[in-house]
Amino acid sequence: MKKILLFLLLAPCFVYAAGAGGEADIIERTINFVIFFALVYYFGADKIKVIFKERRDGIAQSLAKIEEKLQESNKEKQKALKQLEESKKMASDIIETAHKESAMIAQKIEENTKNEIENLIRHFNEEMSYERRKVEASVIEATLDKFLNKEAIILDKEVLGNALLKKVA
Repeated sequence: MKKILLFLLLAPCFVYAAGAGGEADIIERTINFVIFFALVYYFGADKIKVIFKERRDGIAQSLAKIEEKLQESNKEKQKALKQLEESKKMASDIIETAHKESAMIAQKIEENTKNEIENLIRHFNEEMSYERRKVEASVIEATLDKFLNKEAIILDKEVLGNALLKKVA
């Protein structure tokens, strides 16, 4: 501000020195300008200072709000990054657990299948044994009926046993 005032005070001197003695009212005009500027400064300086001060404070407040929002967004970003890392860790844990569980389930299914196959084989063998005995019993019964229904033939026990063994075998 002081530089501008000094320039305004010295400007008429430069203008007067540059002229070749032409117009003489430059001094009066310069004095009028200086007086006008002094009056404007006197009456308006406080209001202008207040306006600029308010403007500066407004800019400072908006800058403070922006910095505060920036810090909040940085905090939110850090929080989101932490949550992302936790989520990644949780996802890897879930995947690992799922792999373990699938391996355990596969092993249980394999064991159950083996047990079921063994049960089916044992059941099949038991059924075969039962059916064999049933067939043997029916063959023996049929043979006995055949021999016992004939009244004319009398066999002793030894011949009957041999015949039954031949028929069963």
